[in-house]
Amino acid sequence: MTSFALLLPLLLQVQHLFAAAFLSSSPPPIINNGIRSSTCNSPQQQLLSKSSTALFAVDEGPQEIAVTINTTLTDDKIKNLFAWVKCAFDDGEDKNRVDAYYYNNIELAIAAVFGDNLPSDSLPTKLLEMALKKEGLLEQYQQKEAIIEDEEWEEACVGDVIGRRDREQASLGAMGAAQWSGQWMTRPHSLLLVQNYTTVDDWIKPLKRKRRETLKRAGREAQNFTIITKPIRGGHPAPHSSYAHFRCVVQHEVRLLSKMYGASTNAFVNALAEAISRYIGTTRMAGVIQEYRDVSTNKVIGFAHEVSKGRTTRGQWFYCDDYAAKHYVWFHSVLDLVRRAIEDDRIDVVDLGPSGSDAFTDLKAQYGFEAVVDWPAVADYSGDFLYEKDQNEDEIGDDMIRMIEKLVERQAARDKRRKSD
Repeated sequence: MTSFALLLPLLLQVQHLFAAAFLSSSPPPIINNGIRSSTCNSPQQQLLSKSSTALFAVDEGPQEIAVTINTTLTDDKIKNLFAWVKCAFDDGEDKNRVDAYYYNNIELAIAAVFGDNLPSDSLPTKLLEMALKKEGLLEQYQQKEAIIEDEEWEEACVGDVIGRRDREQASLGAMGAAQWSGQWMTRPHSLLLVQNYTTVDDWIKPLKRKRRETLKRAGREAQNFTIITKPIRGGHPAPHSSYAHFRCVVQHEVRLLSKMYGASTNAFVNALAEAISRYIGTTRMAGVIQEYRDVSTNKVIGFAHEVSKGRTTRGQWFYCDDYAAKHYVWFHSVLDLVRRAIEDDRIDVVDLGPSGSDAFTDLKAQYGFEAVVDWPAVADYSGDFLYEKDQNEDEIGDDMIRMIEKLVERQAARDKRRKSD
């Protein structure tokens, strides 16, 4: 891949950069090649005073530079980006950290890690160096040496400690709760009814020959990877809040957006922003992780995030690296999800959710997943979230919260019936 020059302010101005839980709620201040402020209490000046290497200040007003974004994606670049993301995870530990404001900005992160020509004394560069120093990676970065692989560091779970109820609340938006609660219509969901199946073969046999062969191939490929079920537990960091999983999300999003929009700077930058946002999001939700590892290297090559509620199991998220994309891991994850749903008496419907493109909706349809506009009428999400025994610790007020939630759901159902009458 090549480098592309973008004439941008130091804070990148690109389309579609977002991160629901990652970006600051208020607009970030304008950060320039130098730092200029009329007050003594600004986060910039506090950071200048606390940094071991002071950033220079200028008097001549805002400056813009041409930031060259290098679209070559390497493991070292992803590790540098993850070091930045870890500082965002650490935001809540010290409310007095003046740098936390900036680590919550995706645009700065991308500029710092992938900008080839940032001045060495610019704010993004100094923030990145501070993040790398915390991880013991600064010397290798400064010497332009390859980062030595460290399994303990790569697989350490660093996500926020989030209780079960908060995880459930964080899951609802992505699950489409706005539609089943009567707030607004979401996109169609791809559904497969499994209550009349007794084995997974009952689902496979009616499929077209090519689709059956693909699922067989996915089954054969399973000899090349291991699958580990990792419950997401309330009161603990998510089991996929590690660099090993972050790497999969980044490679997945960059590959996906490159295929959709072509290899371009905008597609690359947007993919990185999507990856950070989605990674932060999935690590805050409830459910179970199905983790895929390469047999020969034991590296994490992908994961499926599943959430079950009522009588429906939802394939919430799926991410895999470039290797897994060539070895039918997504198809295996769907095969395994359907098999387990059929074997679970609590489940009637498998929901693969909405699709990012018509082509993906069509692909799901070829495996029996019908895109349904009024999907809550088919997929029953009205009950509790489903967990394995002892997956979560009891929390104060659980019984009262469940009672209130059921009353709210009943009232929403009544309101919906009144509107339809």
